[in-house]
Amino acid sequence: MITCYLDSQDYSVLTDPKTLTAERVQMRNTLCRFANERKVQFVFSATSVCESVSLTPHSSHLSELKAELLSELCGTNALISFDRLIEQEAIALSGRCDRVCNIIDIYGNWFPDISVNKTIETSWEKIRHLAEIDLRAIGLSRQQRRAQVRKLLKNGGPRGDFKRLIQLQGSTTLALGLAERYPMKPENAEIMARYFLGRGSEEEFTDALIENLRDPRWMMKWFSTNHTLSSPIAEIVRKPGRELGENLRKLAALSIQMASSFSDSDADSDPLGKRGTVTLQWNELQNKLLTGVIKRIASVHNLSLAEIAADDVDKYCPGLSTTIRSLYSSVWENVAGGRMEQPSNSQPVDAMHAMYAPYVRIFRADRFMAPHVQKHVTKHGTIVVSRLSNLVRTLELEIEREAGKHD
Repeated sequence: MITCYLDSQDYSVLTDPKTLTAERVQMRNTLCRFANERKVQFVFSATSVCESVSLTPHSSHLSELKAELLSELCGTNALISFDRLIEQEAIALSGRCDRVCNIIDIYGNWFPDISVNKTIETSWEKIRHLAEIDLRAIGLSRQQRRAQVRKLLKNGGPRGDFKRLIQLQGSTTLALGLAERYPMKPENAEIMARYFLGRGSEEEFTDALIENLRDPRWMMKWFSTNHTLSSPIAEIVRKPGRELGENLRKLAALSIQMASSFSDSDADSDPLGKRGTVTLQWNELQNKLLTGVIKRIASVHNLSLAEIAADDVDKYCPGLSTTIRSLYSSVWENVAGGRMEQPSNSQPVDAMHAMYAPYVRIFRADRFMAPHVQKHVTKHGTIVVSRLSNLVRTLELEIEREAGKHD
């Protein structure tokens, strides 16, 4: 089946009432028909979900609409989280395997692996924080508040008296509190509450927690009434976007300055040319970053890579390679391509999406990033579509080609 990965902005364009046109409604209906007829398998990623989260009450309804369309098109066809993908690519490089397996999680697990113990610790930490707020409200000093909290919790967990008090309240009371604070369905909150009270198994707790996260529609509805708590989800991609965006702007400025210095001193008449000094340094920087990142990942997972070169990473780790090379390629436009607009914070996020491009047939990217992604994934058989208006026709051609194979 043809796999298709939409850009996050596509979900906005195809659902926002302010931008919807008759043509876009028809396009959306056609895409849904392709999905329902199983002609196209639409897939989404953690980046897709994180970019759909609203940060203000005003945009909450739009987030719900995007999540509805995402769920209608993709169902539970999630691409594994980028940390799991890079780990698989490191394993592929270690064993010199040509292709990563199981890129699509048909159960909707778009998020990284979850530590139950860590989740429980975080939950008790949240209770501690809420207790401090309540104690501050009644006028206790900081020292008094800490003394009271110590009576409740010790070493990140509940003291015996506090746990017995909660147990007296029953699982329903605790479930209501959990449902108010975390994105979960009431029935799952009840399961998790029973675990906190020692009446449920760790397996039941894990299943309930994961079930909450698998449904983007439910998450967006929950965030519509708890929008201030959506920030940590959104920050998964927005924070690195800001940080990398700032570093890339500095890198572009420094490279331009170096090129001018070489030219002015006659050390290199064409420092930005194919064999120019700055060009070679730029390529070397990319290669060092590629091998450095994968070595760190391999070290974390106790994998032996022996001696590796950037070409090895390109071959066995196409997702990581596409991310880094398409990002650097896009910034090179500012250095040698005459692009006046500075590298934006969205470019690193676009590159995070591009990590999945080598693993799907059709990949949507905006007009600026599309050519930078395409040149790195053509060898993998991926078609990058730069305009949403061209998507339906591209899919139709691929559907016809697939049908021709079976005639």
